Parts: sequence; C-alpha cells; structure tokens
Amino acid sequence: MRTVDRCRFQGQHDPIPALHTATTDVRVLIVDDERFFQDVARELVDATSGFHCVGAACSGEEGVDEADRLRPDLVLMDVRMPGIGGMEAARRISARGNPAIVVFVSADEPVAAADRGPAPEIVPKRKLSRSLLRRLWEERAEPPS
Repeated sequence: MRTVDRCRFQGQHDPIPALHTATTDVRVLIVDDERFFQDVARELVDATSGFHCVGAACSGEEGVDEADRLRPDLVLMDVRMPGIGGMEAARRISARGNPAIVVFVSADEPVAAADRGPAPEIVPKRKLSRSLLRRLWEERAEPPS
C-alpha cells in the first residue's frame, strides 16, 4: 500500500472528489505527517463556514502531487516533515503554477525567519482556530478582479 493511501482520511468522511462542484467554499488541502493533526485540522476546516477540506497528504512530496491533482485554494502545510519538508513543497507547488495560498503550521516554535521561505508567518498548530483560518485567508486571498 502506498504511503498516501494509508494517510488519507477514512471512516466517517466520504471519498473526496477531485472536482469541486456548485459551491464557493475555500478548498483546503492539509499536508502534515501526523495523522492526529490531519484529523483535527480537517474537523476545524469543515466546521468553519465557507471552508471545505478536499484532501490530505503525509509528506511534502505527496502534498505537491495532491495540490496538482486537487487544485486547492489554500494549503495548510507543516513546516517539518520527512522528505522535502514544507518549505520546499511550497516552493514546488508555486513553481508548478499552482495559485494556492500556502499557510505554514508548526508544532515547533519558533521557526527561524530565514527558514520561512515565501510565508509571511508560521502559525503554531495549537493556535489554529476557525477565526484565525478565516483571517489568514482574508489577508492572503486576492480580491476578485
């Protein structure tokens, strides 16, 4: 079994379609090597009005692939993961022309400013909330043209 298959959400949630239909919800991809955080983040995202979790990945490499496949609007990206890690994964997502906004999350504080790459801030996982999720989206999303 591939790693990504073991890490995908199972059980109470229906399979996640690749295409999003008839809604304007912000499509969120969660990239984190800890299943517990994926589950908590998914519940938080789905409980936030106007947001919908479309998938999850367990590594930076899988996150890049899932971002290509799912085309999320927002990616919650763990900074430190096995493999390429969150910073490099965000660079690759951007280099592939994906317009997703990446918000870095980390259990380890503080993360050195030099390691932050394209992110203006790194959100401590313990501080992630519905209001913070909305604020991060509003601050980073471009107004419709």
